[in-house]
Amino acid sequence: MEDRERHIEQLMEKLHSLKRLMTPEGHGPGCHQELAPSQWLVLHLVSHQEGIGIKDLASQLGITSSAATQVVNGLVNKGFLVRQASPDDRRALCLSLPEESRRRVEAAKKQRLERIASIFKVLSEDELRTFIDLTDRVCSRNHKKE
Repeated sequence: MEDRERHIEQLMEKLHSLKRLMTPEGHGPGCHQELAPSQWLVLHLVSHQEGIGIKDLASQLGITSSAATQVVNGLVNKGFLVRQASPDDRRALCLSLPEESRRRVEAAKKQRLERIASIFKVLSEDELRTFIDLTDRVCSRNHKKE
């Protein structure tokens, strides 16, 4: 086996281990099992883009509007999201977070940052910057191909 192929296999194993370390027991960023990871991602996006519509949300998630609507419907039914008519176009819907959801998203984000910071505490600041730069380089080069 060539060195590069062996290194790629090692990388795959390490990335899998890293993913397991970064994912809490159960599932989802805050380990609140009543929500799927896709639902947490929607809440995170809406928390940063108050008033976002389904079409824009679907585009950012890389899914169809129909699939985004299904995720949003589940969150609306559970009371995590509010759907209202757009002030600019009454046919369009805007999404927002009720205050309790906003608090939960912030708490989950804080918890996740603390967990991930503890994982990467073995790296110096320079090593962490190098890791970020390398990861960014790999991701940006491959996103351009899509």
